[in-house]
Amino acid sequence: MKLDLKKIADSAVESGQGIPVRKGRVLQLDADFLSFDCAHPDETIAHDVKRVRSKIKYLMAQCGAEFCNVHLTVGMKGGREQMASVKPYQEKRGADRDPAMTERKTALRNEMANFKFRTCKPVVNQFQEADDSLCQYQVKAIAKGELLNSVLMSGDKDLWMVPGWHCDYKTGRMWLVSGYGSTEYREVGNVKPKLVGEGTSWFWHQVLMGDTADTIPGLPKLSNRLMDRYLPLKAGKRKSGSIACGEAKAVAILDGVHDDRQAFQRVGEAYQETYGAGLWKAMFFEQAFLLWMRRTLDPLDVLDFLATVGFRYTLTEDQEQRMQRFKDFINLQLEMGD
Repeated sequence: MKLDLKKIADSAVESGQGIPVRKGRVLQLDADFLSFDCAHPDETIAHDVKRVRSKIKYLMAQCGAEFCNVHLTVGMKGGREQMASVKPYQEKRGADRDPAMTERKTALRNEMANFKFRTCKPVVNQFQEADDSLCQYQVKAIAKGELLNSVLMSGDKDLWMVPGWHCDYKTGRMWLVSGYGSTEYREVGNVKPKLVGEGTSWFWHQVLMGDTADTIPGLPKLSNRLMDRYLPLKAGKRKSGSIACGEAKAVAILDGVHDDRQAFQRVGEAYQETYGAGLWKAMFFEQAFLLWMRRTLDPLDVLDFLATVGFRYTLTEDQEQRMQRFKDFINLQLEMGD
């Protein structure tokens, strides 16, 4: 009999209980998000650690996991800080925030990095982001034929581009992500519907519209020619020049697309129109590098994915130098750790 995980998960949410534990199932948990959720600087650190442990047990029960990997970012960002040339990567992170809250989140991450429990272990990322290791562990499980035994959970919807089983951090709803997926406006508890995506569809939308939370600009503008194609005026004529790109433009450009190759054709054309034949590939690669959830430890593995849609690229001299700075930082950290 085929196991209907969605039906079981929906039933579990309604009853307020978890689903039956599946032997060997591992929850891949975004502990960066968990540290934010459980940090209460007005209380003791011991109280918050207890809250974290209780929350992990609850989240494991929600998806029927026997074990949990808590994925943490404790150092570098996988070269994204070095590669970003248009705007500093995550420039706004930590700005105008409560220092006490920041200190408590850091303390909780340090506590989780030292967890030593039979059913729960830390995955500590010194040189890449937790988002990357979450993706890597999930993809590796799928490659080993253990699709049902790895479930990814995060409050960050950007991770919905990762293939495999996901469990909603708030509701416990479970769903499967595969291939290109889809992107659409949904009711997610905000004042108005929010654009969210699953599968690589979300990646392509972000390459166009960027990610304001991480200060990734995406494509800055669109030509009138492409605007006339994807968002034609009902009457009159557009003024000469270009128009700022963004969420609505990204949705219009990728409307009706159902596979990565077609998405690349449209996104690549938009970049070429904006930056010209000599520059568009470098600018496109930079945004893709920043936004891609890496499936291997190779920081350039986005190129493997892009090669499948026909984009073959050699880094510019400046980009090579930026990657070398990243490697130099890694070597320095390793030397300091000796």
